[in-house]
Amino acid sequence: MDNGQLQNTLKSLCKVMWDSNVTNPITYVTQISYLLFLKMLEEMDHEQKEVLNGNYRTLFGTFREGGEDLDFDPLRWSVLTSNPDNEAMLRILRDTLPLLSRHPELSQGARSIFRNASIVIPNGATLRRAVDIIAPISFLGMDADVKGDLFEYLASELGGQKKAAQFRTPRHLIRVITRMVDPEIGGTVCDPACGSGGFLIAAYEHILLANTSPEFVSEKVSPDGAVRRIGIGDRLTRDQWDFLQTGAFFGFDGDQDILRMAAMNAMLHGFDRCPIVQRDSICGGEDRWDEIRFDYILENPPFSGSRGDAKRSLRVEKGDKYVLFLAHALRSLRPGGTAGIIFPNGILFGDTGSHITVKERLLREFDLQAVVILPKGMFEPYTPNPTCFFVFKNTGRPTENVWFFKVDGDGSSLSKARKFGIQYRNDFPDLLAMWPDRKTEEGRAWLVPARKIIENGYNMTLSGLGLMEAETVEYAEPEEILASVAAKEERILELIAEMQELLSGGNGK
Repeated sequence: MDNGQLQNTLKSLCKVMWDSNVTNPITYVTQISYLLFLKMLEEMDHEQKEVLNGNYRTLFGTFREGGEDLDFDPLRWSVLTSNPDNEAMLRILRDTLPLLSRHPELSQGARSIFRNASIVIPNGATLRRAVDIIAPISFLGMDADVKGDLFEYLASELGGQKKAAQFRTPRHLIRVITRMVDPEIGGTVCDPACGSGGFLIAAYEHILLANTSPEFVSEKVSPDGAVRRIGIGDRLTRDQWDFLQTGAFFGFDGDQDILRMAAMNAMLHGFDRCPIVQRDSICGGEDRWDEIRFDYILENPPFSGSRGDAKRSLRVEKGDKYVLFLAHALRSLRPGGTAGIIFPNGILFGDTGSHITVKERLLREFDLQAVVILPKGMFEPYTPNPTCFFVFKNTGRPTENVWFFKVDGDGSSLSKARKFGIQYRNDFPDLLAMWPDRKTEEGRAWLVPARKIIENGYNMTLSGLGLMEAETVEYAEPEEILASVAAKEERILELIAEMQELLSGGNGK
């Protein structure tokens, strides 16, 4: 099953819910997620049992909890869906699924997924139609890219992502950034705007591959046409496995519904005992997570909107959200740690006070190792606006040189259809090959002294630095401009209200 088939399958499932008057996006997305999760869970159970790596722990069977025996075998997909009585199948699902919140073998985060879980599918016939659509899918044989996208496709149904400019990050781009950052076993990985967990899963798979014997490495062709190597982590010690599953990954997001999908993803990949927490990483009051420093930060923060209530520890009072997320990374990256972050191109030429403050700190206190300019269309069909990503290291010393690389193609059509094939230009292999030695190439890759960027007023565009001819000015989409204006207007109204309250208090009223 490819991405197109997956999307069609999900559309069919959504239609089944709509036809049964389950029309609230949050409700029907949650119901579909539960069903897909149960199907994946049984396949994962079989897969782990066959690997024989000492990490197998079944979640099915009878478990003793609080003096009560809880039987989870009815939730095995093969058992649940083999019941010929549709209404009985629905009753079992309704009665048993919430019990997962008490499963003694599940982490606290995983149990929270099912706390107050409610099956609102109206009748057994609707449930049967849904499970019949899901039944032919083999998640075990599905490419990890496609499987990893599943919850993000569902998340896009919630409708809020376009407004918040939170776009699904292409899996091949995630893997490129992860390879350049190169997280290693023993280090902590954080995504402070984790969405459904794409970067965390990529980091997990990257570490597994780096700790796999050659004879256990397999190869698979991804939807983007690239050959991807997959590992099982057989060289990891018991302590390393425990760390990987309980303390290596940290995911934060403010949207509870999307975070539920991240928690499901983490559970299906075996690191659900790591913290997946609902919180605002950049604004509001400080919390205990703000005191923690991480070895690796990987993220794709929201592209639009601004906030005026940034956390004090960010050392920036207000600014565009993506600027505040960069400030967050500067604060949260442990000495010696490395970050890879995607930005809209506004980070390159932005000259507001917050832009300059954060870029100045980045160049004077960190080693900005790479600025990679991505092609327009990289985030189609969500936005045509151009993007880039930074890779930097917390050295405590000023940047000396910055390696710039211009990507003109990612192996796809770079259109809303996003078709992949060998007929499309793909610069990612050359990017990864040239990265270790920071190789330069006329019109494509440059090594720029940091002092030149500073003297240029922190303008990092290729044209501004004189590396290429002036590029066409790119403007944000109208709806993104309106969203930004609305956010600023809301903040203005809040300030007016605060001033009125102060004045009112001063008049003794």
